[in-house]
Amino acid sequence: MTTLARNLGFGHVLDYTRLNAVPPRTLPFFLIHNGIADHLKQRLLRGLRSTDELRRKYAPIICLIPQGPRHQMVPQVEMGFDEVLFLSDPIAEIGKALTAQLGRELLYIESPQYFGPDRRRLERVSRGDPRRVPGGTEHRRIQVVRDPQHGIRASYVS
Repeated sequence: MTTLARNLGFGHVLDYTRLNAVPPRTLPFFLIHNGIADHLKQRLLRGLRSTDELRRKYAPIICLIPQGPRHQMVPQVEMGFDEVLFLSDPIAEIGKALTAQLGRELLYIESPQYFGPDRRRLERVSRGDPRRVPGGTEHRRIQVVRDPQHGIRASYVS
């Protein structure tokens, strides 16, 4: 993972054990290998998303899957990862996906069961699907912009 991060051009790479050593005034990306057990990935996501520090709470959290069928990314998307990428993809494609996390408005959803990027566009479930809750669920919408020069801005939207 460290080699991948350096090949992608990240200037400062820390091991998970040094998570609290993120240098000030940086915009961190968290690259998580899919080999970690799901309950540990969920705990890590909850820990980062529940902090009061904006640069951690809304930092891009990326799950990296070694290879395999694309459908295996669905559980990670549902967990709230910002992006799920395959290590078998070309490095330029991975870099492009990571760059897409910066400099544009992103909508986050915060509900009792989920906190992460707005994924409603991925579901496309029919009206009769049991996963649809009549009237929706209580949630808050948060507009997030990540800027490497100015940090992270987050504001609630109606």
